[in-house]
Amino acid sequence: MKEFVNKILDSSGYKVAYARLPQKTLAVRSGLAQYGRNNIIYVKGMGSFHRLTTFYSDFPIEEDNWQELKLMDVCKDCSACTHKCPTGAIPTDRILLRVMRCLTYHNEQPPEIPFPEWIDPAWHNCLVGCLHCQKVCPANKKVKNWTEKGPEFNEEETEIILNGISFDDLHKDFKEKIEKYDLTNYFEVLPRNLTPFFNK
Repeated sequence: MKEFVNKILDSSGYKVAYARLPQKTLAVRSGLAQYGRNNIIYVKGMGSFHRLTTFYSDFPIEEDNWQELKLMDVCKDCSACTHKCPTGAIPTDRILLRVMRCLTYHNEQPPEIPFPEWIDPAWHNCLVGCLHCQKVCPANKKVKNWTEKGPEFNEEETEIILNGISFDDLHKDFKEKIEKYDLTNYFEVLPRNLTPFFNK
């Protein structure tokens, strides 16, 4: 992505670089997206099934369309995500999640931190993140079938993950599969995150 943006801007004499910034807030403030009740952002025509990348550039901007943070109109009379969330992480009185109850929060903790005992293994539905609220959201109705099928791990690969073998020690084909599905940064938490699927 950066290479593509660079190619466009370089020809005009401008530079671009990746930025580590609060992406969801910037997307909403800039008008690119809106917040859902589940604290996930929705892009028109794409729903919540997207991945943000943030850049900064010396390209001049003549118009500022900075906006207030607000909830999508469709959320005002809808509580589908609130009812579907098995952990009660999504309140009805604010956009902010009860993060300590969110499965995504627990799925992305360092591998040495176990899942709390109150989390029922049956609630797990993703190796990283959670899709309960997104699948029932009316704003995703037209786009939820666009999502690509994720990776499938055979028995040997599953065993490798569960044994905690480091990413650097994986064979080339398995490394490429992990990289293709952008799981490299999460690889070390996969052994812990796979465990609940065997306890259902």
